[in-house]
Amino acid sequence: MAKDMDALLEGYQKFREHYYGESSLLFEDLVRRGQRPKVLMVACSDSRVDPALVLNSQPGDLFMVRNVANLIPPFEDDQAYHGTSAALEFGICVLGIRHVILFGHTQCGGIQSLLESSPGAPIKKSFITKWMELARPAQQAVLEFHAECSLEEKTTLCGQYSLINSLQNLLTFPWISEKVQQGSLFLHAWNFDLSKGHLEAFDVAENRFKDINVL
Repeated sequence: MAKDMDALLEGYQKFREHYYGESSLLFEDLVRRGQRPKVLMVACSDSRVDPALVLNSQPGDLFMVRNVANLIPPFEDDQAYHGTSAALEFGICVLGIRHVILFGHTQCGGIQSLLESSPGAPIKKSFITKWMELARPAQQAVLEFHAECSLEEKTTLCGQYSLINSLQNLLTFPWISEKVQQGSLFLHAWNFDLSKGHLEAFDVAENRFKDINVL
């Protein structure tokens, strides 16, 4: 237990030396000008996947939203508590975000647990079970069209279908769909292969995920 905390404190020391030592200009600028990110990233809570690390981003580059299985709920005007929706509203309506990227990944525990559950089984009361209902359309698509695949293949496919479903849910927010139609906001769905370190993006025109090729 102590070793776990020691590692965090050592990391904090290195952070202080790097960002608040000789290279303090970045944070001085962020404090003076405030945050001005152009990209809002919705990523999974999975500890193995850090979009800032994958994309070599600096502090201030990404407005980050993380939740289990990087899901987007549909727009609801019920005045209840909506953490992900509130973050979307702040990023897009207040910060003027230009790009929303849904950052999924393979081997997602939330997606796998959904696939291992039976669609007709009684719903167990838990926060995770209720949250993962958002991905039920993805589960149904996999069971209907890919029943012969292995669990690993189904999990990858279900994650991809879930990203597409979340893209559609984004457009149920009136202030998102309006900005998309105006050409001032762009929506993306990316999927990160955890075992290979590859990124793929959903191509709307071709209706499939394609590798993002660099260099």
